Amino acid sequence: MRNYRPIIIEKIGITLPGIEILKLRLNEHLPEIRSSFHSHEHGQILIYLRGCGEQTVQGKRYPARAGTVIYVGPNERHRFERERSRQPLCLVIDVNLLSKNNDRSIMTLGELPATELNLIRSRVSQLFGMSGTGSEDRIVAVGAVILDILDPVLRSIGWLETKVIKRQRSGTINVRVGKIINDKIADASLSLSIISKMLGFQRDYLNRLLKKESGLTFSQIRSQIRLKKAQKMLMKGSSVGDVCVAVGMNDQNYFARWFRSQVGTTPTKWRLQNVTAIGPDRD
Repeated sequence: MRNYRPIIIEKIGITLPGIEILKLRLNEHLPEIRSSFHSHEHGQILIYLRGCGEQTVQGKRYPARAGTVIYVGPNERHRFERERSRQPLCLVIDVNLLSKNNDRSIMTLGELPATELNLIRSRVSQLFGMSGTGSEDRIVAVGAVILDILDPVLRSIGWLETKVIKRQRSGTINVRVGKIINDKIADASLSLSIISKMLGFQRDYLNRLLKKESGLTFSQIRSQIRLKKAQKMLMKGSSVGDVCVAVGMNDQNYFARWFRSQVGTTPTKWRLQNVTAIGPDRD
């Protein structure tokens, strides 16, 4: 984030329960600029990544520094004034908060812990490298990054409850990766690099997230899912060859060695000991 590069993502098209994400852009407040009061028909979430200044919303002044989150509601008049310091850099997300829940109180001002601020800076840097990807891949990757940004931001202004989100976040990446592996279990080419691209993460960073959440690496998670499917098929009497292909291993000898390393016996012997519905033996 040392060198400012403008970024604008329009027509994002992400709609979640209670929120519609319209547009994302990165603003740098230049020394000669003192914004005039203005308003928008939609809401805005302002996330300050660096610098200092003051944001006035509906006549009330709020200090803005790195880690500050300010929510400006629809048609609320606001203006930013920078201080004599490093040029402020602000991530602006145009949103419509659709919830009609009157019990939910949205604060104008929020603050991000340093760890979450650094995570958001990292996510913004990721967005710079996504312009060259294919349209479908780009939509998936950009959407995943934006959702990662919004999670701590919406918690900081009280739109999402911190305790509830913490419970939901526990194992979130692990679950998402596990679902992809399950859905594509027969694809021998499926790799951590492919999944990290689908989710909008860097390969090594995704592996660290998995390790942190579940205590397992990508390879270990995939092995668990493969083993579960292999055992389920063997219990139904499937041939070792069919099981091998179904779990994404095209070499039957390699599969047999891998299976033995997991359970201590060959797939054929394990099937004889555990089969519940004998089918034609085609090994």
